[in-house]
Amino acid sequence: MRFGFWGFGFELPAVTLLSGPMAAAKPLFAQRFIVEFLNVHPEYDVLYFATSSPVCGVLRNLRIFGMDDEGIRGITFLDYQPSCAQIERADAGYYIGNFSEPEQLKRALDMAGQKSIVVIPSFTLLLIGSGEKERLVDVLLDWLGRGRTVSFVAVNSAMFGDHNRKLAENADNVLEFLKRRDEVYIRPLKFRGSAPREDIPFEFPREMFEGTKKEVAERTARIIREKKVGR
Repeated sequence: MRFGFWGFGFELPAVTLLSGPMAAAKPLFAQRFIVEFLNVHPEYDVLYFATSSPVCGVLRNLRIFGMDDEGIRGITFLDYQPSCAQIERADAGYYIGNFSEPEQLKRALDMAGQKSIVVIPSFTLLLIGSGEKERLVDVLLDWLGRGRTVSFVAVNSAMFGDHNRKLAENADNVLEFLKRRDEVYIRPLKFRGSAPREDIPFEFPREMFEGTKKEVAERTARIIREKKVGR
């Protein structure tokens, strides 16, 4: 399947790694992709790990990008809560769990169907919270290697370099997000399909970016505190 998005011709299914510094709009790219892809392929569903951003913030962004209530009903949220001893169903389409624990991550990923978009907007945060980093990476790579879904995984390229390189080596696409003053550019480092040869600007509502950045900072700080207390 070929799908055109933001100057890229994606060959799907594929694993796309979004790499770059913190606050570089990586999750916004995946969120916008979700909305535009589902407008063309409504038969797909979404498995969204709420790692760095709270569910309410993700829903707000999806609506700004144009997703309606019917589309939102097709999303299963997996809310990252480090205190959870196991995955729990909290509501329809809403689960909580400690996805920095390899077995819980595996069970969560197995919720995806044959036609799913899977988004992990901050795998780095899961690594920070994990006492089994190598195994966590291996669980993710084993599942992604099945090649049955459209997948987006975001990492901070300045952290956990060896783990991120391992993810990049196994991804179909690697897009690096670059911050230049107040602008964000995307540089394709590896791409299966068609991609621009030059860095391209990624545009989004500025107020969305500022709100998301604040939510991510607050949530990340809280999760790290919880992990320290849990130790």
